[in-house]
Amino acid sequence: MAIFHTAIKTFSRGNGQSAVAAAAYRGGLLLADFLTGQQHDYRRRSGVVETFCLAPPDAPDWALLPGELWAVAEAAERRKDATVAREIELSLPHELNDEQRAHLAFAIAEALVDRYQFAVQASIHSPGTPDGLNHHVHLLASTRRIGPGGFGEKTRELDGGVSGKSQVQWIREMVAETTNAHLEAAGLAVSIDHRSLAEQARAASDRGDELQAAALSREPTKHLGKAATALSRKGRDGRLFAENEAIETSNAEHLVFLDQEAGRKGLSAASQQASAGGVKRGRSVGAAQLAPGLEIRGMLGMRLPNLAGRAQEKVGAPVPLSLTEHVTNALRDLHEVARARADICVQRVRAGLEWVRDVLADSAETPAIRQWVAKAVIRVRALRNAALGRATRLIALGRAERLHHIALQEWERFNSDYPPGSTCYSRPEWTHRRERRMSVLEQRAGELEKARLRGSAEALAVVDADVVRRAAELEAMPAPSELASQLLEAPLVAEEVPLPALRPRPPTLH
Repeated sequence: MAIFHTAIKTFSRGNGQSAVAAAAYRGGLLLADFLTGQQHDYRRRSGVVETFCLAPPDAPDWALLPGELWAVAEAAERRKDATVAREIELSLPHELNDEQRAHLAFAIAEALVDRYQFAVQASIHSPGTPDGLNHHVHLLASTRRIGPGGFGEKTRELDGGVSGKSQVQWIREMVAETTNAHLEAAGLAVSIDHRSLAEQARAASDRGDELQAAALSREPTKHLGKAATALSRKGRDGRLFAENEAIETSNAEHLVFLDQEAGRKGLSAASQQASAGGVKRGRSVGAAQLAPGLEIRGMLGMRLPNLAGRAQEKVGAPVPLSLTEHVTNALRDLHEVARARADICVQRVRAGLEWVRDVLADSAETPAIRQWVAKAVIRVRALRNAALGRATRLIALGRAERLHHIALQEWERFNSDYPPGSTCYSRPEWTHRRERRMSVLEQRAGELEKARLRGSAEALAVVDADVVRRAAELEAMPAPSELASQLLEAPLVAEEVPLPALRPRPPTLH
């Protein structure tokens, strides 16, 4: 699913940073710094998909050439501690193709140039992570406005304080709205939200959607940073990876409960989709939703007046699932149970659901039919979650064993290649590197022990017993065909029969 990520930082000469070096590295270019005489050559760098420059219409032609733009930008700064460039790093949806991501990056860069009148170099990078989803763009911007005469005044409104916070908020809103417009234009029913999880949970709670508020109250994962990502590429996951894994496991267990709760409420009230990743599906972007002063930019940076100017669609109450749809979902759950546990017999309830589906196709529903389906659907969903929980434990155990093996190999390799007294490192550096590997090994050993406890024969036996018990309760239900006279002779109803509902965990507004 599409994610929202926006990070803003600055490059300071006082910290030994250079706008020329930053532009060369992000664009995979060969650029010369005329102030220092140094050449920065990153032409062999992989992962750079595309690099282009944007500037206001009245800017000089050299503002579109990275080799001249950043040399002049460096020369415009006199102070030895001057801020020489500002970077805005954005994630790009992996659901779009390369061309669509390039159009989106162009539209966002053009909106920034229109608002702040600075020059921008946009460098689109391909994912550097194993999952292949981390498409992103680096927007390297000058810290001064540029006009016909070259660089002028500084963009002080972005420096910080109250003004800086409001500008950052505008940028985040603009990025989210522009991205959603491009996702919708591409025909994708996904969107992103620039608000924090706490803000989204409060909004859901205010509108009475407690189920979604509970889902959004999940604990956010921690940003890894370049150091942790570099360790991951070498096969050595650090502390942050372990913490994020624990957070994701806890969130997944909570979402299983919410999934059961949604199944219960779906039979008696409007179906509610609790967002697992902060993504709102099927959301239309209207002009009333845009940030103040924002114009959505579409393909090739052109405006989309028919998209940005149309009236906001009215969103009515969510339509509840029909009884036939609930039966279809239960049959799909039974198929997943059969794939996970071929030894579990669910033919009786499967035949019952298929019989109900055929009856509903020929006639309307009755209170008795709805009550039987309600009990069957809830029990089928509970059986599915129990059966898949066993497979999840085994997968977690396999991953923990693999990571522990990698950490053990790294520990043994270091001790073999760099024994005590080795001259490759100084004594403090050798001690630091050895302790770091020992710490990772101890951490992996602890994770493996926990995974083995959860995946032990005794623990799995408890899970298997629970699966068998739930399957037996499900198969013990009277077949609807046996109760045909009671189910079909009852009067038809238009209203749903309420079911006892669990109380969801209240949202934690962090």
